[in-house]
Amino acid sequence: MPTLTVELNGNQTHFVPGERIDGLAGWDFGPDSPKWVEVRLYWHTLGKGDEDIVVADSVRFEEPRGVDAQVFGFVTPAGPFSYEGRLIEIAWGIEVVAHRTKTTAQLDLTLSATGAPLKLESE
Repeated sequence: MPTLTVELNGNQTHFVPGERIDGLAGWDFGPDSPKWVEVRLYWHTLGKGDEDIVVADSVRFEEPRGVDAQVFGFVTPAGPFSYEGRLIEIAWGIEVVAHRTKTTAQLDLTLSATGAPLKLESE
């Protein structure tokens, strides 16, 4: 089974808008390399209603070697901010995916003006 990994420089997971996210994506597919490996910076909603997923930025590595690791970098956007409410949550993350595999690697992130998620008691 293929393996994917993702690590961020300094293990940082809390960011403010305009801050750089740098990291390393790794994989081991053995002899069956996929057509591409992609690292995605995304946000999604959780809670009541439909789940929304939006990819804010991505970097793709075409024709990767079977075993490899590549650096990646993103600049965090202006929003939306990470949010924790009673009915809905907005969460950020980075994921590594590969063409025609179900294996992923993910890290949860926080994006806000303070680096901490916004929390509201009533909505």
